[in-house]
Amino acid sequence: MGVTIKDVAEAAGVSISTVSKVLNGHYSISEKTAERVRGIMREMNYYPNANAQSFASGSNHTVVLLANLSPNAAFRNPHMFEIIAGLEEALCRRGYRLILRGADATSACGIAEEIISRRSADAIAIHVGVMSHPLAAVLTRLRFPHIVLGAPDFESQVCWIDNSNTYSGAVAAGYLLSRGYRRLAFIGGRSYDLGSALRLQGVKQGLANGGERLEDQYIWLGESTRADGFRMTEGLLNQKQLPDAIICANNYIALGCVDAVLKREMRIPKDMGIMAFDDYPFSQIMEPPLTVVDINVRDMGAQAAKFLTDIIRHPNMQIQTYITTSNVIARGSTR
Repeated sequence: MGVTIKDVAEAAGVSISTVSKVLNGHYSISEKTAERVRGIMREMNYYPNANAQSFASGSNHTVVLLANLSPNAAFRNPHMFEIIAGLEEALCRRGYRLILRGADATSACGIAEEIISRRSADAIAIHVGVMSHPLAAVLTRLRFPHIVLGAPDFESQVCWIDNSNTYSGAVAAGYLLSRGYRRLAFIGGRSYDLGSALRLQGVKQGLANGGERLEDQYIWLGESTRADGFRMTEGLLNQKQLPDAIICANNYIALGCVDAVLKREMRIPKDMGIMAFDDYPFSQIMEPPLTVVDINVRDMGAQAAKFLTDIIRHPNMQIQTYITTSNVIARGSTR
């Protein structure tokens, strides 16, 4: 005969009711106790009958993630899959499985309505890239457990989690000041690029904290492309007084920036320091490798899983928060 719920309860020194509540993610069981019971289940190779468990609890212990899975999505957004990995790993520890469904900003609302009406999942996670006003309205009106991975660029009452781009910008400026740079420049996306705008805001704050300021002539905004990174850097290098370091809003812009600096036969980092954000997709393969402010996006996925299971237990819970685990990876592009 296989291992029973009674065997697990005896091994864990708890009641059968407690084991049942752990299986069903009941809010009354502490996370410490739940983790211990789940560990014993794994040791004893105990696997509850999923159909019976779903029928008894009204839960199928499933979370559906809506994200853009079009060709080259991983190249355009390398962070997304690290977030998914952290989300799946943490949900699994809490007894939930993650199902991935492809969507875009047009189709995501209809898919979410189908999931909610069929009750085919206990909650929905939504990558911010497929968020829309209609989807936000549906989630808010129906009060269905959900979390958006990334802060939406419009006002809403949806639950979301994101890293702080403002803080990351301040970290970048603070690091360059600590390395002796004083005249900093910033090249980034246009004003509607929220991530770039917040990083610029953070750079200004970081410089102000160090008694410096970001001069207007050292702020260049364009498209987040290699070509525009090159164009904006050439504009900076045509000025009478050059900056001594350039902060690039992302790796794509940084590619063009490095091209332009090397074209002028300037040495990196002796003549010009260059710093960017995020460790992927190009920072390690540039020459010299880029110093970056990186964020632990896998941990962001894990934190999203924790919040999501809390929301499942308390559907009226409102979560709108930034988590920040930014750290500098120093490489050869700064002194």
